[in-house]
Amino acid sequence: MTLSLDLEENKAMLPPTEAKAPVKKSFFRVWGPALIAIVGVLAVNLALLGPTGGNVPDLTDRHLAAKAEADRRINAVLEMDINVEADLAVTKAGHRGLYIPSAVDRNLSEDDGGVMEYTRRRHRFLGEYVHVDVSGDFTTFGKWSVSVIYFAFWIFLMFPNWFLPIGRPGIAMGGGLSMVVWRFVLLKTDHGPFFEAEKVIIMEPLFLLFGLMLTTIYLEKMERGGLFDKLRDSLDDPVNWKRSAKIMAMSTIGSAAVMNDSIVLIFSGVVVDLCVRHKVANSLPYLLSLATTANIGSALTMTGNPQNILIVSLAYDDISWTEFASNMVLPVLAATFVNSSLMFIYYASELFPGSTGFMQNLGIMFAGNRTPDMLAQEHAYYARQAAAKEGMVEEAATGWSIWSKIQVVVCVLFLTAFACGLDVCVVSIVAGAVLMVIASYKRQHFDPRPEHVEYDAEGNIMPPKKVYDMDGNEIEPEEEELVTESETTLTEVDYGLLMLFIGQFVLIGSFDDTGVPQAFFFKTMGGCADQMTSVPCVYWFVMVVTILSNLASNVPVVQMLAATFPFATPYDWIQVSFSATIGGNLTMLGSAANMIVAFQAAKVGDRTFTSERHAPFGIPSTLGALYLGTFILTLVHFSPECSVKLGQCDE
Repeated sequence: MTLSLDLEENKAMLPPTEAKAPVKKSFFRVWGPALIAIVGVLAVNLALLGPTGGNVPDLTDRHLAAKAEADRRINAVLEMDINVEADLAVTKAGHRGLYIPSAVDRNLSEDDGGVMEYTRRRHRFLGEYVHVDVSGDFTTFGKWSVSVIYFAFWIFLMFPNWFLPIGRPGIAMGGGLSMVVWRFVLLKTDHGPFFEAEKVIIMEPLFLLFGLMLTTIYLEKMERGGLFDKLRDSLDDPVNWKRSAKIMAMSTIGSAAVMNDSIVLIFSGVVVDLCVRHKVANSLPYLLSLATTANIGSALTMTGNPQNILIVSLAYDDISWTEFASNMVLPVLAATFVNSSLMFIYYASELFPGSTGFMQNLGIMFAGNRTPDMLAQEHAYYARQAAAKEGMVEEAATGWSIWSKIQVVVCVLFLTAFACGLDVCVVSIVAGAVLMVIASYKRQHFDPRPEHVEYDAEGNIMPPKKVYDMDGNEIEPEEEELVTESETTLTEVDYGLLMLFIGQFVLIGSFDDTGVPQAFFFKTMGGCADQMTSVPCVYWFVMVVTILSNLASNVPVVQMLAATFPFATPYDWIQVSFSATIGGNLTMLGSAANMIVAFQAAKVGDRTFTSERHAPFGIPSTLGALYLGTFILTLVHFSPECSVKLGQCDE
């Protein structure tokens, strides 16, 4: 009997069975859900709009009145006299920190142009976040050549392993520089306008990423067993599906509270580390759990992602934080349910090892059942924990050190500043700088000095060698120079990721100049262009926005829509926000969060998160979440379907 128990115990101590080479899946098993989802979406839109779009309803009196009023105000703004000298004075005064009420006051009187004149002056003063239509300055050759260059590098970025081993940062920078050179050639040959490349590079995401990387590095490197390790341990669990669920819950809540890019930047390495610790054969379910729910959770609040912040800034009517969140609660919950359910179904073999099917998986989740493979994993996990604690009794007894507590204080202040609406770029960089000062002080005054001791063959300490000059005088050894932050931690900032985004900004900005995305929008929307969010047009509209967000990125799409429909209603913008954010999960290039996860995972040696592996899950999950959430949003929303400032809601 004892021998039998020993054998069972030894079996439990074996490595998890998921470490075995995975069985190759058939084409239909991999791509079947994606194909079914695509066909389903097309069928829904065909049924609602008709094969030729003949079921598009006529514009209502409210739509016609709103369109007429919008056209009147746009023409009034375009007919305004432009005082170049006054605008130049505003710019110079802004650089000197001065304030000119007549130029920058939002509460301009109607005689002075009202809100639209303020917006025109503000945009000219800032010189950013404004889509200026220059497509008419391109020839047909210019438009097509720029589009070909853009899509060529889009394919290179999607599938970098198909070509030379340059890497995505090199591909993006090469594409950006190629686009700048080609636009110069088009300018000199009269095939295109001047390309202001520096204006299409949006600096805020770059500053934010740098600050977040700096903060993350110091949280991780400052102290072993510190806050970063405790965060990782809080996500750990011997049960695979629970570990995935914890990652999804943390990512969803964190992205809504802070910002999706910051969450994935902080936790990508943590997730990879957990996969290594548990020796999983396929880390993709866990990386997808992080990336997809980060995008979904960020849709909840107006500060969850860059496009939401931009939407609130450019919307003609005011949208408050509570109004935005109240509209998004139910759609985000529905999208989370769809994404989580498909995650557990699509990756059932990885998350429920040893299970025989769907019904047993339900029993495991809701009845607490376990398979033999899962029991073996749990036993091995607790055995490792017990072995690790044997030599760490003293360290475990100390609990939170003073440095861990300082990290917590800095993080709490960091999150509080985020929640209070302070500039996220400044907050993240300041947090990183504060942690840098604390880490350098700790290393200089508290960390043990590195010992330079040599031992002989028997293990005895050898005395330091003495050095003499030519006259036989002993040379005193020089004091050891201190190692600076520039030589250690600052070198770990992922500057390649910043290069990746700079190159993408240039590529996308030039592509948007051609007017091809706008033409695609109006061509595909047809009669729905002036009633985008009315049923049944809204279901086709969210699909078009999703496609554009994956081809031209969601932030430029928002800029384009703001320029094309400057008087869009709050409800219109809520629908744009939801579709652009959730649609980012369709492909790996659909959102910055996906790119960050792939890049951070590859940096530590995990290259499973690729475009080819992302799409089979991303397509059905995204389309299911998008359409269920849109359906709920059409039924339950609190933002008006009219513009208060245009006077539509008084009718």
